[in-house]
Order: sequence, then C-alpha cells, then structure tokens
Amino acid sequence: MKKRLLSVLLAGTMTMGLLAGCGNSAGSDSEAGENGSAAEENGAQESDAGAGEAVEISFYTTETGKDDYFQDLISDFESKNEGITVEYIAAGEDQLQAWMALYSSNEGPTVSLMDPINIYENQERMLELTGQPLLDNIKEESLSTLTFDGKVYGAPMSAAGVGILYNKAVCDAAVGGDFDPRAIKTRSDLRDLLEKIEATGAAGSCLTGVNWSLGSHYLCQFYGAANGTTQDRVAYVNSIIAGESKNIDSEIFNGYMDTLDLLAEYNINKADPLVGDVNLDAAALAAGDCGTWFMGDWAWTYLAALVEEDAEFGLLPIPYSDDENDIINQSIPTSYAKGYCIDKSQNTEAQQQAGLKFIEYITSDEYAEEQTAIVCGQALPFKNFTASDKLSPLGQSTANYMAQGLAWDFYGTPNLCPSDIWYECGAYMCEYVAGASDRETLASKIDEYWSKQEAR
Repeated sequence: MKKRLLSVLLAGTMTMGLLAGCGNSAGSDSEAGENGSAAEENGAQESDAGAGEAVEISFYTTETGKDDYFQDLISDFESKNEGITVEYIAAGEDQLQAWMALYSSNEGPTVSLMDPINIYENQERMLELTGQPLLDNIKEESLSTLTFDGKVYGAPMSAAGVGILYNKAVCDAAVGGDFDPRAIKTRSDLRDLLEKIEATGAAGSCLTGVNWSLGSHYLCQFYGAANGTTQDRVAYVNSIIAGESKNIDSEIFNGYMDTLDLLAEYNINKADPLVGDVNLDAAALAAGDCGTWFMGDWAWTYLAALVEEDAEFGLLPIPYSDDENDIINQSIPTSYAKGYCIDKSQNTEAQQQAGLKFIEYITSDEYAEEQTAIVCGQALPFKNFTASDKLSPLGQSTANYMAQGLAWDFYGTPNLCPSDIWYECGAYMCEYVAGASDRETLASKIDEYWSKQEAR
C-alpha cells in the first residue's frame, strides 16, 4: 500500500522551551472512545499483526523538519515487518492542536511522539507500557518523566543535556594546558575557571537573556535532583504551593542563584543582558569570544556551521554549592522532552500490537538508532546503543555523563513544573539578570506564581 504523507498546517508557533519538555498543553478530550469500540467506528482491521496478517497503523510526530528521516525509518521498518503499513502524519507548527483535531475526527494516531505533559494529560487514551518487552532496552532512569502513578505510558526518543557549554581551546589557554571538565566540582572551581578565562582576554561566560532559557532550563533546577528523589521534589513543590515553604529560605534556591550571579558577573552580554540572541551567543562561543555558555546540547544546531574542524566543545554541570562530594554538582540535568505513546481508544488491539513493534524498532533497531543519532545529534537512552560517534560533540558529552551515571531527569514527573513557568517566571528571571529586581523580590514573585498552582 502506498504510504501517504499528511501535513497538518495550523497557525501558531512553538517555543524553545519545548527543548526541555516545557511545551503548551491542553486538557484531555472526555469524548475519547474506550478500547474495544474503535474497530467499529474506524472500520479498522481486526487482524492480528503478530500472525502476519495485514494491518495499517498511523504515526504522528511533533518533531518538525524531520519528515525525510521518519519516512526513511518507516520504509525500513515496513521492510522488516511484513504486513504492517505505517501512515505518516507530519504535524505543522501547532502540533498539539493538530493532534487533538485528529482525535476529534476519530482518527487518533496509533503511535504518537509527544511531550510528556501531553501524554500525562491524555493518559486515559494511552496503552500502558509497563512490563512490555520493549522497555527492557530502555535505561530505567529515562522513564520517570513518562511514568504516572507507577505506570509507564511512553518511551523516550532521546536525551537532551542542559548545562554550561565550553570551548575547550579557550579553556585550555585559560588553565595553561589540557582542560579537564571533571575538575569543575564546585562553584569555587567554576569561579576559578571563569577568572582564568577572563585573564586571557575572553569573556568568562555567556547568558542568553530570554525567558525560556532562564525561566525553564535554569529556574527549574531549583526543584530538581538537589532536593532528592522525584517524591522529594514533588513534596517540596507542594510545600511552596501550600505556602509552607518559601524559595528565599531554601539553600538550594540560594545556591543556584549564587551560581547565576557568578555567570552574570562574567557574562559577555552584561552591558545588555536581555539581548537574547541565540545565534550571536553561539557565534561568540564558536569564535572564542567567551569561554562558556549556559544552554543545552541542542545548541549544536547553531554551532555546527560556525566551528572550525577538529574544534572541541563539551558540557559542564551547574554546581550549586561548594560541596565537592555532592554528586549533583558533578551531574547534568537531562531532559527527555519527547516520548512515543500508543493510543488504545481509537485503535484496535491488532493496531496496538503493531504500534508496540514500531516503537520497539525505533528504540532498539541498529539502523534506526544510528539514523536517530545522526539526525537528532542527542544522546539516546537505550542500553544497546553503540553509535555514539554519530552524535554531535555536545550529544557525545551528554552521553558520557549518562554512561557514568552523572545525569538526572530534569523534571522527574511531567507535571512538576507547570507548562507556563518559562513564560511567567522567565520574565521575573530576566528582570533579575537585568538588575531590575533583587533576590528577595524575585523569590517572592516566584512564590506568588506557585501559590496559584494546584498541588502536584
């Protein structure tokens, strides 16, 4: 059967916050059909894919600009799974609305690649993956954002590392030799590095003064692994929501703010801290005008065309204290921003089983993993992944942290930080970096924001 490419084009734009899984979200559709009723409504085939009979499934992705990649994988999958045909549905810019529109038309995709918060808010539609063989090849620590009440509903696509990017040539010159990123274990170590970089004539750091970077990727660390387990993190957030705790009283909040102050002190943009131009900041790091840049490994998208051949770049953790024995100071936050899920509300059992095969292929097949590494450039949280050399240099850096057990799930649960925190609190963070408010004012505004949220 000839494969069709459906492109759903709706108005709207996605924010850069999605890179860390902080996209806009919508509530669940209460009119979704229950499992078992989909066959009659869709006129779908009741055949058993496992028995080799023909079955057609659909795949919807919120990853834009990767149509050729996904269609290539679908062709390879179909060649290895006779009888299964995959219809590719490529989203436009307003991916979530397009997804919900498919459900409204009773055409819910068999497999979807969505933000964890979207899966969480629509979990009643989804097939539970707990205990499915495909999870055996997925690193357990990468599943927490896709696990709700102890049940797994999605499989991660890739891992995005967040941290302090560094230009190794600049750092080598600063330390007078071969810079070892493992030497940065505390805030004092980071200060020493930034001072040495400044002594070479380059700026020590770079902060991109935009709400999605400061309000999501930096701010949300306050509620991350430094607080303990996912349960500990949720308990802390709930205590703020209930007014039982205040950010200003938290050692973790103040620790990360002290580090932010340090990065701002040596910021190449400190004369105009809200210039907020990712391309300019990438150019500054590539040229060696600054030695470090707070961002994430996705920034290779901006760096790749600018760096010289054989130039080395990597990722440093964000130390929030001077305790060199604190493993969080040596680890990076890692976002599993997209997950594959399977619809059970509008797809037959045969389609669901074929969907399981498709996700297993994407997350374990050697060809699929290699192509994902090449196209995405980010670390893959799969146990049998061996194509690390295909990753971007920053993706390789993230993969190295993961291999050493020095990476923590950025959110731990998809609803920990609200989907608009980057926008609301990002504005407060930008004010602070620009010197328009002090720490107590910032903490108070963030507390007020949390007070309007529901308990996690």
